Amino acid sequence: MKKITLSLIACLISLMVSAQVEHLKFMGIPLNGTITSFQAKLQAKGVKYDPLGSKQFGVGCRCFKGTFSNEKAYFYVYYNDKTKIVYRAKAVITCYNIEYGNRKFDSFSGMLKSKYSDGEFYDGEQDGHPALSILVPDSKLEKSLGHVGVYISNSSEPYIDEVYLHIDYEDFANKNSNQEKNMDDL
Repeated sequence: MKKITLSLIACLISLMVSAQVEHLKFMGIPLNGTITSFQAKLQAKGVKYDPLGSKQFGVGCRCFKGTFSNEKAYFYVYYNDKTKIVYRAKAVITCYNIEYGNRKFDSFSGMLKSKYSDGEFYDGEQDGHPALSILVPDSKLEKSLGHVGVYISNSSEPYIDEVYLHIDYEDFANKNSNQEKNMDDL
């Protein structure tokens, strides 16, 4: 009887381990867990918390400053304000003119296409600039883990030529969980 019970427990544990959800990674950090643990992992990589930016965005988004792929960047990490679970993170690089922004877009698009070569690529346009969207598959190539988007946005100041390159990562499992939690309020 003990052998049967132990065998069943071992089978259940093995099923639970294999059923763990895989998550999209941002800077090598899975887009999972609480904002506090995610922040600690970002800070371990030299990224600094930006209290002023975080205050401007409010609950549900924390802002940081640091380096992303050898580029000075601002970081925005989105989380559910009730569960504190992270579901999205992005790096934003300031480009001082559109030509530089287009070169950076081409460079990052090429690197991401190489890294996620098994993904589905969608080229498009946003605000009159090129945009790339990638559906990133899980390790078994069975379903999408999430979405990586690269796009350029214009400055909100009409007389300033600078643009912003966004590299945006969104984990589908936690995004869906976040939406379900928000729907509970309705």
